[in-house]
Amino acid sequence: MNLMRVARRRLLAFGAVLALAATTATACGGGTSASPAATGMVTVTASSGNFTRNFNPFSPNAQQGTHGMIYEPLFLFNAVKSGDVNPWLGKSYTWADGGKTLRIKIRTDATWNDGEPFTNKDVAFTFRMALKNKDFNSYALPLTSVTTDGTDGVTLKFSQSAYTKEYFILGKADQLPEHIWSKIPDGKKKTVLNSKPVGTGSWTVKSVANTVMDLQARKDYYIKAKPSIKTLRYLSFSGNNSANAAITSGKVDWAGAFIPDIEKNYLAKNKKFDLVNIPLAVTFFVPNTNKGPTADVNVRKAVSAALDRDFMSKTVYNGQAGPTNPMALLLPNYQSVLDPSLKDATFETGEAKVASYLKAAGYSKGSGGIYAKDGKKLSITLEVVSGWTDYISVAQMAKQQLAKAGIELKVRTEAYAQWVANQSAGKFEMLLSNYGYTPVPYAYYDQLLDSRIAPKDGQSTNIGNYGGYANSDVDAALDAIASTTDLEKQKPHFYKIQQQFIKDMPLIPLFNAQNEIEFNGNHITGYPTKDNAYAAPSVWLAPDNGWVAMQLKPVK
Repeated sequence: MNLMRVARRRLLAFGAVLALAATTATACGGGTSASPAATGMVTVTASSGNFTRNFNPFSPNAQQGTHGMIYEPLFLFNAVKSGDVNPWLGKSYTWADGGKTLRIKIRTDATWNDGEPFTNKDVAFTFRMALKNKDFNSYALPLTSVTTDGTDGVTLKFSQSAYTKEYFILGKADQLPEHIWSKIPDGKKKTVLNSKPVGTGSWTVKSVANTVMDLQARKDYYIKAKPSIKTLRYLSFSGNNSANAAITSGKVDWAGAFIPDIEKNYLAKNKKFDLVNIPLAVTFFVPNTNKGPTADVNVRKAVSAALDRDFMSKTVYNGQAGPTNPMALLLPNYQSVLDPSLKDATFETGEAKVASYLKAAGYSKGSGGIYAKDGKKLSITLEVVSGWTDYISVAQMAKQQLAKAGIELKVRTEAYAQWVANQSAGKFEMLLSNYGYTPVPYAYYDQLLDSRIAPKDGQSTNIGNYGGYANSDVDAALDAIASTTDLEKQKPHFYKIQQQFIKDMPLIPLFNAQNEIEFNGNHITGYPTKDNAYAAPSVWLAPDNGWVAMQLKPVK
C-alpha cells in the first residue's frame, strides 16, 4: 500500500512506451500516423529492461501501474494544486478531537476486479495492518484504533494529532482487499510478487512478457464510461537515448523523458507535439548524515558551496529546471509558509567558503590539491542510476566542480534495483535524486526530515529521509504543525524547519526538478495542461497518473 511508498520523479528516468489503444495496441508509424493505437512513454521499474510480474504494492520494485491504476487511494490530492481534493474510493472525511479522530465515508458502488464488492471492512483492514504491525506503518501513523460504522463509515483514532498525515492517509494509502491479503502471512506480504493483483482500479493486468506489459481497461469500472482507452502497453527501454528516439519519432503519446534541447528535438518536429512542465519537486544530492564524510555538516556545506547550480541547470536542462533555495522550499507552490526573513536567502558559494567549512571539519589541502584529514583524502561516492543520462551529466559536472574546489567525487552508475535498494536501506555516501510530489508543504518536509521514518536497525524504508537525518527540534516542529489546521499557528514551526535546514543542510538542494511531460496530440487528448491542471500530468507519478489515464481519449 502507498503508506510505504512516495512516488518519485525518477523511480525510473529510463523507461517504457505506453501504448494507449482504442481497440488493441498496434505499431505506430510516426507523428502524423493514422494508426488506431495511441502510444505513450512511461517510466518502468525493471532495471534490466525486462518486466517482472511484480504488482506487490509494498515492494519498491512494483511495476508501473500498480499504484493508481490497479490499486487506488481514497481521495485524489491533486499534486499540482494545493487544496484540490477529489473523491475517489472515498466520498468525504471529517477531522475531530484536534486531529485525533478521522471519520471517512466511502462509496458503496465500487468493486474489486474479481467481482467482490469494495466495503468499509477493506478500508479498516488496510489501516489495521498499519496499526498492528510497524512493518506496515512506515509513515509512523500514531493509530490507536480502527473501526467501521454501518456500511460506508470508517473511523481512525490517533494517540496524537495526525493532521500532517492527512495526505498520506487519504491520498497515498492504496486500499487492499481483505479477502486476498488477509490470507497472506505478514512475513510474506512484502515479498510476494502478487502476479495477479486484485484492485479496485480501472485497469487489470493482461500480459507481462520480457519488454512488453499490457494493462487492460475494466469493463465494469465503477466510474461510468471510464476509461476511454482500452489497452495500456508498456515497452521498456534500456536508457533515455532509445526512449527519446521513440518519443521524437512520434511513436509515444505520454512521456516523462528528458529530451535535450526539447524545443528543437521534439516540439519543432510536429505541431501537435505538446509539452507540459510544472515543477513538482526539488533535485538533491542526498548525503548520508550518519556515517562517512558527509556525516559532518561542514563537509555537506563545503560540497554545496563548490557547486555551480546555474551552469548545471542551463547546460543540462536548457532552462527547464528553475532555481531552488537553501531551505529546499518548492516555490511558488509553498509560498504561503515561506519564512519572510529567508525570502532572499541564497546559497553560499566559492572556494573561500569551501575552505572555511573544510577547515572547520579538520581538513587541509593535501597533495594534488585534494583536501585530506588524518592522511585520508576527502572522497565521496555519488550513486546514480544507469540510463539516467541527464543525472549522469549533472553528476559529471559536479565531479569537475568539486575537484576544482579540492573534493574528490566518484560517480558510480548502477542498476536501478541496486540503487533503490541502497537508498531504502540508507547504505550509500551520497545519492542524486529528487523529492516532493505532494501538494502540502508539511507532507513534503515530513518526507525529507522526519527522523521516525528514516532507515534504521537494518530495516529499509520506501518513504523518505534516506540519509537518516535526526533533529529533535525538527521532529517537534513537525508534530506542532500536525496539531492544528490553522495556517497562522503552523507558520512559526515551518519557519523553524527552514532555519534548521539551512543550519544543518541535511540534503543539498540543486534546482527544481525538471518535469518535462510530453504528449502526442496526434493520438490522445484529455491530458492535463497548465490551464487545466486537474491532476499532475506526470506519467510516473502515482496516483495522479491513474486519474489521468481515466481521462485520456483517443483522437478519432
